Amino acid sequence: MTKKANTTPTLVELKLAAITYFKGSEFEYLRNKMAEDACYSSHNSLQWKSEQMSQIKNDIAAWRRENPDAEVIDVKIANKLRIYHKQEDELMLLQERYDADCEVYKAVTQGETYKPRPKRTHKSDGLGELKAIDTLLAS
Repeated sequence: MTKKANTTPTLVELKLAAITYFKGSEFEYLRNKMAEDACYSSHNSLQWKSEQMSQIKNDIAAWRRENPDAEVIDVKIANKLRIYHKQEDELMLLQERYDADCEVYKAVTQGETYKPRPKRTHKSDGLGELKAIDTLLAS
C-alpha cells in the first residue's frame, strides 16, 4: 500500500504565494511592503491580545486578593476566566500567524529579519499652531 503525500500548503507557502503573485522587478517594493505590512499587522494583533489578557488576569488577581477565603467564585470572574482560556488559544494562533509573516518577510526581502518599530513617543504639534495658540492664550 502506498502512502499519500501531504500536499496541503503551509501557512507560509500560502502567504508567500499571495505576495509573489505580483511578479517582476518593478513590483519588488510592493512585495516588500506587503510582507512588512503583514508582519506589522500580526505583531499588533499579538500585542493587543496580550494586553487584553493581562487586563483580565489583573482583574482576576484583584478579585482573589479581595476574596482570599472564597469557596465559590463570582459569575463575572468565572466568565473572565473562561474568556482568558479562550484567549490563550487565540494567542497561540496569532503567534503562529506572526511567525509565518516573519518567515515570508525574510523570504521576500532576501534574508532580512523583520523588527517591529517602536511606537512614536512624540506628539505632532499641529504644524506649530498649537504652540502659537498656547502662546496667544497665555498673554
